[in-house]
Amino acid sequence: MDLRRKLTVFAALATLGAAAACGGSGSSGDKSGGTVTLSFWNGFTGGDRPGVEHLVDEFNRSHPKIHLNMQIMPWDVFYQKLLPAYGAGKGPDMTAMSSNQVAQYAAKRVFQPLDDAFSTGLDKSKIVPGALQAGRYAGKQYGLPANFTPLLLYYNKKLFKQAGIAAPPANWDEWIADLKKLTKGKGPGGKPAQYGLTMGTHETVEGIPILLAGQGGGVIADDGKTVTLDGPQSIQAMTTWTNLVRTNHVMPVGTSGADADKLMQSGDAAMEINGPWLTSSLEQSKIDYGLAMVPAGPAAQTTLSDSVQFSLGSRATGAKKKAAEEFFSYWNSRDSQIYFANTTGFPPTRTDIGASDLKNPNVAVFAKYAPKAVPFLPGQTKFAQMQSEVIDPGFEKILNGQGDPATVLKQSAGQLRTLLSGS
Repeated sequence: MDLRRKLTVFAALATLGAAAACGGSGSSGDKSGGTVTLSFWNGFTGGDRPGVEHLVDEFNRSHPKIHLNMQIMPWDVFYQKLLPAYGAGKGPDMTAMSSNQVAQYAAKRVFQPLDDAFSTGLDKSKIVPGALQAGRYAGKQYGLPANFTPLLLYYNKKLFKQAGIAAPPANWDEWIADLKKLTKGKGPGGKPAQYGLTMGTHETVEGIPILLAGQGGGVIADDGKTVTLDGPQSIQAMTTWTNLVRTNHVMPVGTSGADADKLMQSGDAAMEINGPWLTSSLEQSKIDYGLAMVPAGPAAQTTLSDSVQFSLGSRATGAKKKAAEEFFSYWNSRDSQIYFANTTGFPPTRTDIGASDLKNPNVAVFAKYAPKAVPFLPGQTKFAQMQSEVIDPGFEKILNGQGDPATVLKQSAGQLRTLLSGS
């Protein structure tokens, strides 16, 4: 599944009102012939669909007293239908959605906390920590992982060899040197014919905040309240990378996630930070690529994650809640996660699955670094607004030379504080 579809559902959620607090469809004891039926909506329409369908079918087969009635639809249709359905009291019992959307629904009491799942079969200690952090809101677990992946550094082995670079960069000093060496030639409009790095700065998973974190900076602190975007470390990181972009032209500016991918697929960029959904298109384009952890910055080596999370409607109580908890445990079991990883290319959500269990060495690399990945702004009810109206435009303004990092980051930080104060 392409996880880039960042949808601005916050406006619709603001009008959802009290009706949505009624949550999912049916009563808590809705049964048919002694079977508990759970309606389940998601947007797994991509290459992961067969794996999802297989696991749901196997769950239904192995749990004759529970039936998941799954509806798969495109993600844009999913979000368009979801709010009206919940508002009418006819929403699904279960959903799977991007982790950065969960808090918005939880705040409206559309979803219920899932902490009880940890005492009914789901072993919390075996789940990648970031996969749980991604589903938390207001100190409670409103989402449980359907998938979870770190964002890693893809690099073009052919271009590296041509430039005399033997291995992917391990730290910023090596990375910066490699980026300069790999940016070359003249293309249309005086732009480089080959970029050292391509990274989407809108309509995509976030990459720039990884650079801020490498310097010890960030956007909002782990407490979910303290804005760090205009802190000295964030300004220093943004200044370093802006100079590389403006002076050395190592990366295109104002690129969407899809356009960034095209540069990597065509061999016109040597590196990209992205998730496992990029692998199939690179293989189709016959790009000989490698995967590595994002190079260590002066303060830290870390990366961001992307995740889809299961949630449960607030009306799915009693037998339905117990049935859902059974499914969450089944999905995140060792056998299920080995199957899902080997089928979809996503790393397992568990920490006790090693490389020997994984058929694809690329999946093993993603799994290796999953514990280092953290979700971007988890638990923020206004995530979409923060991203589309403040964070991305601010980064692009700086990289385009329309304002110095300190000034623009201060302005963006002020906007974030205003949004947080109104949460």
